[in-house]
Amino acid sequence: MTNTVLDKPQQEFLRSLLSRARVRTTTVPNRKNRNSNFYDEQRSGSGPDERDPATLSGLIDRLIISKGWDLQVATGRLHGQWGLIVGHDVASHVKIESFNLDPSGQSGTLVLRAESSAWATQIRLLLPTISQRLGEEIGQGRISEIKVLGPTAPSWKHGQRSVPGRGPRDTYG
Repeated sequence: MTNTVLDKPQQEFLRSLLSRARVRTTTVPNRKNRNSNFYDEQRSGSGPDERDPATLSGLIDRLIISKGWDLQVATGRLHGQWGLIVGHDVASHVKIESFNLDPSGQSGTLVLRAESSAWATQIRLLLPTISQRLGEEIGQGRISEIKVLGPTAPSWKHGQRSVPGRGPRDTYG
């Protein structure tokens, strides 16, 4: 082999080729064996994983909690499932009149309207059981107070003038 002397442009050309070849070898990914990925990947076990499919109800629950709608959804569930929560017999005689939020916004007052004074008394006796059941359904501490109202009394005053009578009586139920 003979030593050949290269002039300056040829040397620069060869250097540029060599530098391009070096860059190319560092940027070209190493090709792995086809089976090497099988053993190198981190495998998940049979437990839950972030790649598992999510249920629609789970996604909706997370959305409700993140937006702060959980109390409104709980009151809607209370109105919709009143018959299942207290039983159909009680629900046919006692209706939810309103749910008023406390100033804190975390709980509220549930107002019930009974169709007769006898049912209002019965519900007042069942309040511990009903409040426990409501806590199970919509969450403990969501209902701070339960008010039970009897039926509205009829007005005995008709016309422009009226005379005092014997007062209100329990003749409405």
